[in-house]
Amino acid sequence: MISRWENGTTYPGPEYREKLGSVFGKRCEELGLHKSISLYTPSQVPVIDPAIPMRQPGTSVLIGRTLLLEQINQSLYSEENSRFVAMNGLPGIGKTALAMELAVAAEMKDHFQDGVLWTTLGPRPDCCKELRRWGSLLGIKEPEADPLKSREAWAQELHQALASRRMLLILDDVWNIEDALAYMIGGPCCSYLLTTRIPEVATRFAGQQAFQIPPLTVDEGMHLFQQMVPALVEKEWDAVSKLTQASGGLPLTLILMGNYLLVQMRHRQRRRIQSALGQLLLPEERMRLMLLQPMHDYDIPLNIQDVIKTTEILLDDVARCTLYALSVFPAWPATFSEDAALAVTATSRDALDRLVEVGLLECNEEDRYLLHQSISDYAVCQGANPAAEKRLIAYVQSYVKEHEGEEKLLERESSIILAALRIAAQKGYHMEPGGCDSF
Repeated sequence: MISRWENGTTYPGPEYREKLGSVFGKRCEELGLHKSISLYTPSQVPVIDPAIPMRQPGTSVLIGRTLLLEQINQSLYSEENSRFVAMNGLPGIGKTALAMELAVAAEMKDHFQDGVLWTTLGPRPDCCKELRRWGSLLGIKEPEADPLKSREAWAQELHQALASRRMLLILDDVWNIEDALAYMIGGPCCSYLLTTRIPEVATRFAGQQAFQIPPLTVDEGMHLFQQMVPALVEKEWDAVSKLTQASGGLPLTLILMGNYLLVQMRHRQRRRIQSALGQLLLPEERMRLMLLQPMHDYDIPLNIQDVIKTTEILLDDVARCTLYALSVFPAWPATFSEDAALAVTATSRDALDRLVEVGLLECNEEDRYLLHQSISDYAVCQGANPAAEKRLIAYVQSYVKEHEGEEKLLERESSIILAALRIAAQKGYHMEPGGCDSF
């Protein structure tokens, strides 16, 4: 019996497994004799998850992402790199759109021959429900007498079903790394693609294979507008260019503005078009633009303001007030120092660190902060902040006096100096004589 078991011609039953354990003085599990019964039924048909979002009305093809898509493709296909890839970036930067493009690409289907699984997690995911849905797609049939109930039970079954499959598992809109771990059920031939707005989640999941999605350039933004409203771009190039700059290169903002302008053009009234172009220069108007969205298991915001607000819930009161105060600084591509940020917000480094951790504030290689236009617009829409404005003016006056004649230092802070001068002129704040005269 032992020789037949060793050469693989037979598998010992329960009674013989117990005897073999006695012979070798080991448990059945240690001898590799514990055989779990899988509910998985093998299938040769590739799985294409119906949960993969479809491109929605009013959205355009991807602009300015060709090189980024190639880099992510190489990371997912490479045998040398980790099987874990992540994308992170601002709300509305296009992470889900990129994941959708990758999920349906022909080369992706060729490489991951057994298909693609997709789940959108959000802030409150129902992991067990999604794992059950994946199980159904993979042919796992629950026994009616003893249905699988726990997340762990489903994870075990799915792991067996995926053990020999080559599949791509896409985890969209992940807020906590712990939620992502529940879906780490693939076999050695499976790869994972995660999207998140939180940089720390991306780094912890994918390490060096975490890609930060940048805003579009002004040229790429104009290209997008040319696709959506070509006639308007031709007639109102300068006005549309101003809108592109006001968007900060955020694809969602550009698409929402393009849709709004397209509707106004249908009325064929120049007055309405001019009015729309003027309105969209106002942050509060851009924040209110709505986008059609499919139904999901959790509420997905329909405008930019609510998209950003979902991230704000991660902040405590101190960090929230810090975010609002930062709105007095000029937005990216302008930058500002940590000393300036601390002086204007009257807060601690911990609050600034928290904003960086959740992706609402960025820090560049020169250890300077930058605030994206959409985040700045959101903070501005929360109301005027005269205390922060006065602190900015006071900081700038002190800085200019301290560094009088040091052209390089003054040039580096030119954007916030001009911002302070503009605020003082608009609001009628007092500035000490000679405070900024040398600039």
